[in-house]
Amino acid sequence: MFKSFSLCFVFLTLSALYLTAPVKGEVPDAPVKFTSMAHRGDPGNAPENTIPSFKLAIATGVESCEFDVYSTKDGVLVLSHDPDFTRATEGKCKEKVNNLTWDVVKTLDVGRPSKWNGKYKGTPVPTLDETLDLFKDSGCIPVIELKQGGIEEKVVAALKKRNMIRQCCIVSFNSKALRKMVELAPDIYVIRNGGNRKDMSDDQYVQWFADSFEDGEFKVANPHYSQLNENTVKKLHEAGFRVGAWVINDEKTLHQYLDWGVNSITTDKPALLVKVLKERKK
Repeated sequence: MFKSFSLCFVFLTLSALYLTAPVKGEVPDAPVKFTSMAHRGDPGNAPENTIPSFKLAIATGVESCEFDVYSTKDGVLVLSHDPDFTRATEGKCKEKVNNLTWDVVKTLDVGRPSKWNGKYKGTPVPTLDETLDLFKDSGCIPVIELKQGGIEEKVVAALKKRNMIRQCCIVSFNSKALRKMVELAPDIYVIRNGGNRKDMSDDQYVQWFADSFEDGEFKVANPHYSQLNENTVKKLHEAGFRVGAWVINDEKTLHQYLDWGVNSITTDKPALLVKVLKERKK
């Protein structure tokens, strides 16, 4: 009788574990809920893709924040929107990110003193590691844009080290990179960027996004706002997509796209978007 009871207990325990185990490919709860996304921090008030800019964005109460990642020549993941540092250093360093070692990159000043009257002079290039440390448990979801292929494994390793696979999003124009991220971390949440749709009809544009994802679990279309109209948003929703739009910086357009049912908006003015969303809830 004791043996039968033990076998029954083991069976029930294993069954409970199976039923409560996370489903492979499950969309993370926190990222799927966000509506507001800051674009490279708060670039209207501090240099983009820098720690000061991210701190200002977090302080606005924005739900998520996008930033861009490249690798240095020696494999350190750093933040830069452009493939080189020409704009960020105001012409002092024109070399491509992946041609520079971290020892060189960490000496660069990306505080753009001429634009900010010296306020952020001496601001260094952040690493992905320190950026993730800033966002972890901040209440603001980090949205990592992959600007370079071949860095997926290192990005996943940095996220796993901090137990942040389910506390982040990955965005890219590169569908292969997104599929690689899902392959490495099935529970990760990914967003497909879309640029100029050229002469594609609404149906063709929806199909373009569908082809990008193939049979993936996640269907999030995030085109530039100029490529969307109310009918496109409707058709993307009908095809099972969650719809984002970037980058919207004026109040009238924010309201228009939210009225169309756009699920998430990326902005250079996170405080404005947070204000608009609060007003719409009243």
